[in-house]
Amino acid sequence: MNELAQRARAAEMERYDRRYLVLLLCCVLAFTALGFRLWQLQIVEGEKYYRASTENIIRHYEVQAPRGAILDRRGVALAENRASFDVYIEPQIFLANADDEVYQLLTDYLHLSSDQLRRVRRRAEERAGSVLVRRDVARADIARIEEDQMRLPGVEVRPSIQRRYPLHHVGAHTLGFVAEIGPSRLRELRDYGYRSGDYVGRMGLEQAFDSVLHGSPGLDRAVVDARGNPLGEADTQFLIGEYQRVQPVVGRDLVTTLDADLMVIIDEAIEDYAAGAVVAIDPRDGSVLAMYSKPHFNPNAWSGRLSRMEKLRSDNDPFNPMMNKAINSYFPGSVYKVVGSWAALAEGIFEPEDTSFCRGFHMFGGHRFRCWRDHGHGHVDAYSAMAQSCDVYYYEAAEQIDMDVLADYGQRFGFGERSGLVIRGERAGRVPTRQWHQEHSPEGYQRGFDLNTILGQGDTHVTPLQVALAYAAIANGGDLYYPRLVDEIRNEEGLPLFSYAPKVRKRLDIDEEHLEVLRESLRQTVHGPRGTARGSALSHTEVAGKTGTAQVARIGAVRVDHADRELRRRNHAWFAAFAPYDEPEIALVVFLEHGGGGGGDAAPVAMEILDRYLSRTDLSALSVRLGEEYRGEQIRDADDEEGS
Repeated sequence: MNELAQRARAAEMERYDRRYLVLLLCCVLAFTALGFRLWQLQIVEGEKYYRASTENIIRHYEVQAPRGAILDRRGVALAENRASFDVYIEPQIFLANADDEVYQLLTDYLHLSSDQLRRVRRRAEERAGSVLVRRDVARADIARIEEDQMRLPGVEVRPSIQRRYPLHHVGAHTLGFVAEIGPSRLRELRDYGYRSGDYVGRMGLEQAFDSVLHGSPGLDRAVVDARGNPLGEADTQFLIGEYQRVQPVVGRDLVTTLDADLMVIIDEAIEDYAAGAVVAIDPRDGSVLAMYSKPHFNPNAWSGRLSRMEKLRSDNDPFNPMMNKAINSYFPGSVYKVVGSWAALAEGIFEPEDTSFCRGFHMFGGHRFRCWRDHGHGHVDAYSAMAQSCDVYYYEAAEQIDMDVLADYGQRFGFGERSGLVIRGERAGRVPTRQWHQEHSPEGYQRGFDLNTILGQGDTHVTPLQVALAYAAIANGGDLYYPRLVDEIRNEEGLPLFSYAPKVRKRLDIDEEHLEVLRESLRQTVHGPRGTARGSALSHTEVAGKTGTAQVARIGAVRVDHADRELRRRNHAWFAAFAPYDEPEIALVVFLEHGGGGGGDAAPVAMEILDRYLSRTDLSALSVRLGEEYRGEQIRDADDEEGS
């Protein structure tokens, strides 16, 4: 009996031990799994869950980097920044509380169209991060949103920076504007730190030096409650501490060679003409003092929210406001005769005092090539032919100069090739050769083409910038400079980081005697008794220059007055000059697209610019433009925005 009891007890103990081992094994496995899971959550995925938890109470805001300023040679701001406000929504909070009333408030306060509201709702439902609702919101609308913040959960007002151009349209093509980066451009620049939503330069210096001006964004963090409203500074400091803010890297400033006051003077002088360009160069070092194109656009309107009215105004203008006419190419007319004069002298066709008789036309190959003056100029030499712009003198020279030789002299002046300007869009123009005509003219090269080419007609195309650089080379003794548009790059403290020195592109390789003939003949154009620009001569300064009237349509047997022609068939007006004659400080080119005649239209505009530039004692023109006129432009911009 005892033995049976002992066996039963032993069997019971064995069963108990097995149960204990199973239970122990289950506990070990359970705690092992729990430990593994805790290790996975806290160690392996701890950072992810920490971010997820903190994102409910901590908001991360990108701090926009201030874009570098663009300054003129005296430090006047041509492009700068102004404070503005953007409105965003946080989808997680906004969608949890949004109802019809919230959407109506958002629409009313931010003046959203139905399409804009649908786009915002769609992007919010994608929950891909903060959604931009509207940029550069008016301060009055911001105040209404702030007052009604409790009824707009998830709606946030964030400070930002908007580009501002104090001279609005003056110099717009040279400065450019900024706009949100597009998909193709983003693909190119993503590896350089650019991201979706960034603003980049479009056109002009803003585009050419975008990497210098752009800067790098910072980061700001704030503690918020369950409805997304920021808590106090104490809570933020306690939870985040020294990691609250990462300062942005400010863009570098660009100091240009431009003269803001001169650009304003040009804008006022060309006011009565619909289209054209003006370029001013310092002949002593190739610095670009001004580069102006008309019709213009307002970069303040194009940087950010472009109004419908502004876009329509640009699209419907037949003269294309977005084209920089200062670096586009056109028929040059008689401003190109400096090439023919140099070629005739250097090739020994004419000595300076040799005369030609102009009776109003020249016969060549059975064709009558007419002079612009029907009854002729009589006897002319190298000086008076230039001063009076006698076509017959140049016709006779062209008979003895091969077209390729003439093209060579044009290329020495820099025509037919890009000048090396830092901004994009510069045209090379065209200096026709025999080969060019063989390839492009219907009947190949014809000997009579030479006679048109030497006058700057035919198939010759030049840019106003090229003409200005060529006349600057005549003024300075033969140095053809690269156009120098930027002087230096500065850091935030105003200290120079990099300077751009003047650089000679080529020497004209012209005899001193021939150069002096060119200079004196240009002086007589303005101050000679029969010069084509004598009516616009300045009393206090000697100016050397050349008028040009470029035909854009073939003249038939009957001449039609300029004013009676269809707009696109009217002549281009040119005037190229440098002053003062003895010690030139400025080379200036005025081009008026379909604007009339060189002597009657372009020369008076140029002389007004030179008169005001050379005799100025203060910056009055600039101070006026920066004052009342700019405020008036802001009012007009606001009216356009309402109209959109």
